[in-house]
Amino acid sequence: MRPPLETTCPKIQAGDLALTEFRENQPGSYRQWIELYNASEEPIDLAGLRVAFTRNDGKPHGAFLVRDEALVVEPGAYVVLGSDDPERAAYLDYSYLVDWYSPSNPENPRDLPKGGLVDVYACGKLIDRVILRNLTQKDPKKPPQGTTFWPGDPSAADNDEGAKWCVDDFTTSSGIGLFGTPGEANPTCP
Repeated sequence: MRPPLETTCPKIQAGDLALTEFRENQPGSYRQWIELYNASEEPIDLAGLRVAFTRNDGKPHGAFLVRDEALVVEPGAYVVLGSDDPERAAYLDYSYLVDWYSPSNPENPRDLPKGGLVDVYACGKLIDRVILRNLTQKDPKKPPQGTTFWPGDPSAADNDEGAKWCVDDFTTSSGIGLFGTPGEANPTCP
């Protein structure tokens, strides 16, 4: 059993963090991730932050708690929470695998859902919510190899509706050999 967190209630207000990029399970060697942007004017300690997922059918898909008491995102910076060890995947800042819990997918509990609701909580308070639905890649015959991303200025107030998000499939490379821009500003929609 893991030791309890000393800090379980990060001091974050609604809108301080904004979801900006999402890479769900797909073929290839790159892991899944959630990218958050610090839209506040202060550094944010993320220990105790909870990210929860709900499938399109309304069933809970999974959740994790950030346990790294040293994980801080600076104002105007991004943090990438992913499904691999940051020692192996340098584009990740934190691995959520140890604390991932999925009541609806016990056979493969670490996969992020393809669409649905993504909620970010601090101290039980909703900080940001994004509905990812009706997002399709440009060429359905090719397997997805990119991310779903918010193309505008990072804002928890504007990023809520998934129809305004973009799917980056085969068009933008971050320069590190994968489609998507973990830890960087997102491009405009392709």
